[in-house]
Amino acid sequence: MSADDAGPSGADEVVASTAPRPGPDALYGETPRPPLLENGPGWAAEPLLVSGCDAYVDGEYLYQDFVYDDHGADTRSLLSRQPSGAEKMWGTFAQPTGDLHYPNDPERYAYNAADLLEFRARPTDEGIAYRITLNTMLDTDVTGVAIGIDTSGAGTPEDGRTDWGYGLGDLGAPADHVLVTWGEGAELDGEPLADEAVSVDLERNQLEVEVPLDPGEETWRHYCVTGLWDADVHAFQRVEVAPDYRTPGGRRSGQDVPPVFNVGFRFHEPMAPPDLDPTALPMKLFDVLTAGLPSVLGTGNWREHDQALALRERDISSFFADIDFATLRAGETVEHVPESGYLSLLYPSRYDFGEGVDPAHDLLEGCIQPYGAYVPDDNDGTETPLTVLLHSLGNCYTQYAVYTPNLLQELGEEHGSIVLMPQARGPGLWYKREGELDVFEAWRDLETRFEIDRDRVSLAGYSMGGYGTFVLAAQYPDLFSSGFSVVGPPTEDPLEGATGGMVALPALLTRDLFGGRGGGRVRSIFSERPEDARYVTDNLRHVPLLVWNGGADVLVPVLGPLGYARRLREHGYRHELDVFPFEGHLTMAIRDRWDRAARFLDAGRVTRSPARVTYRHVPEFDHPDVGLVHDGAYWVDDITVTDAAHTGLVDAISLADGYGEPVVDEFVGAGRSPNVHKRRGVHWKSPVETQPARNALQVSLEGVETVTLWVEDAGLDPTDELTLAVDSDSAATVTLAGSFGYREVEVPEGASETTVRLAV
Repeated sequence: MSADDAGPSGADEVVASTAPRPGPDALYGETPRPPLLENGPGWAAEPLLVSGCDAYVDGEYLYQDFVYDDHGADTRSLLSRQPSGAEKMWGTFAQPTGDLHYPNDPERYAYNAADLLEFRARPTDEGIAYRITLNTMLDTDVTGVAIGIDTSGAGTPEDGRTDWGYGLGDLGAPADHVLVTWGEGAELDGEPLADEAVSVDLERNQLEVEVPLDPGEETWRHYCVTGLWDADVHAFQRVEVAPDYRTPGGRRSGQDVPPVFNVGFRFHEPMAPPDLDPTALPMKLFDVLTAGLPSVLGTGNWREHDQALALRERDISSFFADIDFATLRAGETVEHVPESGYLSLLYPSRYDFGEGVDPAHDLLEGCIQPYGAYVPDDNDGTETPLTVLLHSLGNCYTQYAVYTPNLLQELGEEHGSIVLMPQARGPGLWYKREGELDVFEAWRDLETRFEIDRDRVSLAGYSMGGYGTFVLAAQYPDLFSSGFSVVGPPTEDPLEGATGGMVALPALLTRDLFGGRGGGRVRSIFSERPEDARYVTDNLRHVPLLVWNGGADVLVPVLGPLGYARRLREHGYRHELDVFPFEGHLTMAIRDRWDRAARFLDAGRVTRSPARVTYRHVPEFDHPDVGLVHDGAYWVDDITVTDAAHTGLVDAISLADGYGEPVVDEFVGAGRSPNVHKRRGVHWKSPVETQPARNALQVSLEGVETVTLWVEDAGLDPTDELTLAVDSDSAATVTLAGSFGYREVEVPEGASETTVRLAV
């Protein structure tokens, strides 16, 4: 963390008196404007950045498509699923409904080359100008775009051809005119357009074509499809059974699959659960055997379910836009953008990771990223609580709208919270580096659209999202009021999280579930892995947790969560672990009942400047190359770790108003809501003993080389004598910071006490 306009320097420098703002830089700053969102000559409307919506804005028609939805037809073929290219990501993790695969040349296709981002149209003096923006464009002649125009707007086959030519075959959508462009050229109804009528902008990923058609003030129906262009045959690239370096794959042998990856104007694309058509069951079984249950649960989640089914039937006639040229010529503004319910939103990232999909790292690289938001119907524009809801392994930003709609209803409608569902740059990044950045960039973007009450922000997640809840709440305790983890593991490898505890299983279960004795010294069973969330439980002093896990969960064995909760008990931190003895990993999602959870999240408030701050810096969790360094919270900052230690722990108490340690009240019980469970946890009661108020800091250091303490944020008076009492396991430098500047105090190993006057 770093303070605005501040950095360690001479003691005489005057700096801001407040501690660094909570959270990473990704949560702050102006919204970037990457080239994909820029307008060239003739275009001026701002992008909608709400997928599946369109608008008329000052003489322009614009449609915003979904991103990473370019998977073509649903072929339902065992042979079509090839373990190559992007299949490593979309098959092993969040399998979409469509089955087409890009050629295995990432330098040219990036596994995303035909992903429609935006469609625009406007009347001109010479006819109609169209602009297509692609999510990925690495070369000018890779992508083919076909626009079908039905001038009658009736949408019946008698009014136009449904075979658009160029290798597309019958698409079921009648077109009186067919415009095709491949970036470096274009044809209208088979006739080449003049060179000056066609342009391609590789930086903005935009194709622009002007056609000599006069719609007057009529309404013309438009269709739009994208695919890969084959210059050798002057047509869209045919889809083969298996992809190779230059050829897309995915069709079944003998099957006639349209060479279309993406279809525009999908205003009602559902967030569909898995297609349980009996003909698909063999494929489902194959998914279970090869990719596991997460792959099956991901089917249809990428907002392309209806697209895939329509392409399978070769009938895209339901995906159209009736463009009213009278509205365009009048320059009217008419937006069809919802303001409540589930929204598929897009944000521009300030981080450049490339373009397309990186299947080797399960990474969505592009600068335009998706996220979901559920907005209550009664949202009135005032400051609203926020729940950040993290998806599970092998899923995406639509997970909760698809599988647990009751959870969104409870959090949103019943408790009045906006629910943010970040994509986290892929289905399996475990909320690290790019995945962590995405959470905060999406949050920042959401705050440009809605008023968020930063004092009422909670965090929750299912499975991998539960792990993300553990880790992000601990890394940023000054951002979150509370956390709710459902079947979350304490490590990226749930089985590893329980390693070492199997021998003592009966004793440990007795101790952890029923409060009995036995089990021995439990800390010895932990496998202290760098990504283990138990490393940073120290930081959760002011973030109470509700943890739900299943006793019959084979994917996340209950020993891992039991060990995690045990750490919280050792710290004396508020939490409740509910173990549902008969429930597996997916049971809670299938049941979709969340009694008590929404109330728990809604009850808390973010702690701002607590009298006591405990924070452990674990450098293995940091990614300084993208500004992610988790080295403090509240008024404790810039913790660095000694060479001899792997982590650095600071436990600091301000006596500005006195301090009393809350009484730890452990409880054990049982419940039946939402199902039978055993519960164990910790409540806090009022302190029995309280130290008197004085201008003093009490600090304990373990493995710490340096730390900065912001005096005024701790409630202390820098103009009065300040007593600094430190107990450290090694010599360290404590920097006192505030409006007076910085004052470094060297402390020895062991206990020491120093009196300083920081300002006159």
